[in-house]
Amino acid sequence: MKVTVKYFGSVRDDSGIEKESLTINDNSTITEAISLLKEKHAALKNRKGQILFALNQNYSSEETRMKDGDELALFPVVSGG
Repeated sequence: MKVTVKYFGSVRDDSGIEKESLTINDNSTITEAISLLKEKHAALKNRKGQILFALNQNYSSEETRMKDGDELALFPVVSGG
């Protein structure tokens, strides 16, 4: 199945692209998709726990199962004070 991955902020800088189509196995989790993306984009490997994600514009658990046509957005953890 195919999902669209969108990158924002410094995560976009690390991937080098704004969005891409990713082919994943049926019933894959967000964690599995992110693992594939880290293999594809080496700079993302340095972001241990430093990526927030949303599935179809909603924050989701890492173990959420994805389906064909979903949109996965990745963006950096931000903090402020």
